[in-house]
Formats: sequence, structure tokens, C-alpha cells
Amino acid sequence: MNGYDISSYQAELNAGIVPSDFVFIKATEGTKYINPTWREQAGQVTQANKLLGFYHFASTGNPIAEADFFISVVKDYIGKVVLVLDFEAGAINAWGNVGARQFLNRVKEKTGINPMIYMSAEVTRQFNWSTISTSNALWVAQYASMSPTGYQSTPWSDGKGYGAWSSAAIHQYSSSGSLANWDGHLDLNLAYINASQWNELAGGSSATEQNNNNSNSELEDDDLMKFTYEIIDAKTGKTQGTVYYYDGNKIVALTDKDQWKIIIEIYKDTTGKDMKHYKWRTDAPWYVRFMQAINQKTVEVAWK
Repeated sequence: MNGYDISSYQAELNAGIVPSDFVFIKATEGTKYINPTWREQAGQVTQANKLLGFYHFASTGNPIAEADFFISVVKDYIGKVVLVLDFEAGAINAWGNVGARQFLNRVKEKTGINPMIYMSAEVTRQFNWSTISTSNALWVAQYASMSPTGYQSTPWSDGKGYGAWSSAAIHQYSSSGSLANWDGHLDLNLAYINASQWNELAGGSSATEQNNNNSNSELEDDDLMKFTYEIIDAKTGKTQGTVYYYDGNKIVALTDKDQWKIIIEIYKDTTGKDMKHYKWRTDAPWYVRFMQAINQKTVEVAWK
């Protein structure tokens, strides 16, 4: 997906008619500044059925106070837009990765949503981001040149990676973008996520939820497909004696009841849900049909 990000420098831009799949709008900076055009342009984006995100430009103040200010301004949109910490300029030295983490954690605490974090490719390698790289998606800035350009499908990168992140969710590749219906330059971005994934980043979990009671729509696909089963002899009604575990990729025959116990405990702690367990009979061999569906040969275990 293609998109751009704007601030008060593009106050005259009509975000509804400049071509894009998504738009990021600067909402706040520090603990006092509010972009005077953010709400009007947000309305233009939503009326045009485009995806929307808001970012907070980190200043040098208290990270938690800045997070609270950001939330107080965009609160009406929480759960509907992607939230972003813009981590650059003075905040790099004033906050470091510790302050950035405090901001991100505060937003998560108050909204239930993990914000994205924006930074240059160089900064991804400047600090150790391993504590947030699995929870907070990366929006990275890396430019090949300052030459004017339209949208690009394969923007340049230096190939040095993004530190703790294996990949970026969004790549800002130009600040000299040229698009229809706007005479000035724009920051152009390529999203490596789709609209559904965007909405997942925007939705998070309810701000009132303080546990892991996720609905199915909030679980990852591989979590939804993890389950265990037993095989029941149709003639005797007895179990084969082995529990099988589908880990989202393949069927594994568990050799010990403790293995089963550990797996279901971890699943419950991680997702807040009980793992599904099935008892499939030999006269209705759904276990065979399922393994055919995942292109795996039947796991052969002797009857006890």
C-alpha cells in the first residue's frame, strides 16, 4: 500500500483527494503543541475511506507526560487509527531507547494498543530495541536520494538491516514526493502490511481489558489453529492413549502427559483462551482428513 505523512506544513492539502491508500497525520508534539489542522484532515481521510494514522513527535520532556498528552488529544479515534511515536531529533539524545519504551508502554497501558515507532534506519542500529521489537511495529525512514519521485514499489535500502527488527512494516523512502492534487513535496511511504493488518495495529485490545481475554479476531492465525486431539476406537470407545498436538504447522504425537499440560498452560497464559481439544473416532477419521489438508502423512503411533 502507498501513502504519505503530513503535518501543519501541508495545512492546505486536502487529504481526501491526494492519491494514497493511507495517510499519517501529525497530531501532537511535546506536551503543549497540537497540529491545528489534524482534525480537519483526519475527516478528509476517513470520508475518502482511506486508512488513517496519527503520530506524536517526541520532544525532550517527560516521555510519560508526552504520551498522556498525545492520548488526550486523539482519544476520540482510539481503536480506529494506527498510533505512532515519531522518534527523532532531540528525543534521540534526551530519551534514548529507555524513554521511547516508556512512551510506548504508557500508550499501551492507557489504550490497550501497541503503537508503531518511527525512526531512521541508522537509529534502529544505534540502540538495542530487542525489548520492543516483537510488540511495536517499525516505520523506518531511509532515502536513496533527495530527487523528486512518485510512489515506488521497491524503494532502496542499504541492506544493513533494522537492528532488532527483522523487517519494517512501513518504509518512508522520500521527502521529495510528488503526487497529483498537491504542488508541494511530500514524505512518501510504502507499507508492507495490508489493510487488515493495519486495522489490527489500530485496534489492539480494549483499554479496559487488563488480562489476556482476547477474542478470536484478536488472535494470530497460528494461535487460532493450534489444538490437540485423541483418536477413539469406534468399536470399543476407548482412546488410543496418545494425545496429538497441531502446532500451527505440523502434527506432533506427545509422548508424555506433562508435555500436553505444559503446552495448554502456555497457550492459556499467552492467549487467555483454552486450547481446543478434539476426540475424533475411527469411523469418522477427521484426523486423517486434516492431515491430508495440511499435506502431512499420518502420524503412526501404536495402540496401547
